[in-house]
Amino acid sequence: MTDSNRTPARAATRRTVVRGAAWTVPAVAAAVSAPAYAASPCPNKTALLPVTWSGTSTPTSQVGTATNGATVTVSAAYTQAGLAPGSLGSGNLSAQTATSVRDSFAIVNNSPATLVSDPATNFQTVTFTFVQPVYGLTFSIDDIDRGTGYWDYVSLTATPTETPSGSYGSPTSITGAGTDANPWRTTSTSGGDNLPSQSVTVTYANGAVGITQVRLKFWSTVQTSTSATHLLRLRQMSFRTCA
Repeated sequence: MTDSNRTPARAATRRTVVRGAAWTVPAVAAAVSAPAYAASPCPNKTALLPVTWSGTSTPTSQVGTATNGATVTVSAAYTQAGLAPGSLGSGNLSAQTATSVRDSFAIVNNSPATLVSDPATNFQTVTFTFVQPVYGLTFSIDDIDRGTGYWDYVSLTATPTETPSGSYGSPTSITGAGTDANPWRTTSTSGGDNLPSQSVTVTYANGAVGITQVRLKFWSTVQTSTSATHLLRLRQMSFRTCA
């Protein structure tokens, strides 16, 4: 992510990201446990199906299509507090390229200039709704970093209830469990666009229970004195469906 205190070279890097430039590929991973309750059986599942995102998104809506035609709709909203509230960035949900065209999209917050309460009360939620239950869902969240005036925090919830947890790959500077109470965040004291050590790859269980919805929450826990733009990237989503 970035803010108004970053160097010109770093700011240029992030602007390039919003225009759709390729990012480096992280190697960090987190696994999750299967839900504890039963659902309709799916004895035959497809192979992992990569998702391509629409090139005509808006800051509040995006649509992804898997290679078998299954779709996932994405909606975004910003919850604000304070005299100078934050908002969704103009490039929010815009399609990006990691290794193939439109395999990723940006998540962009315009942070408040001044906060009058807990900084965590200003946050974006991104909701993924799948047209049918999906299995083995996997994707990466890039650029969970930190710098002067910002510190990215990210959490996930899924329906049926399934919360990411577990260990990370090496090297990594990410800590947390991906929950609202213990979000993912970097342990590094400085920023670093696109570093593999500041990314998380989430993989949900390929069990009997399919996922129908996932909510991502993105906020900063540092109170800023000037407005700033904060960035993440949702990279390379894939899932299985009932064959």
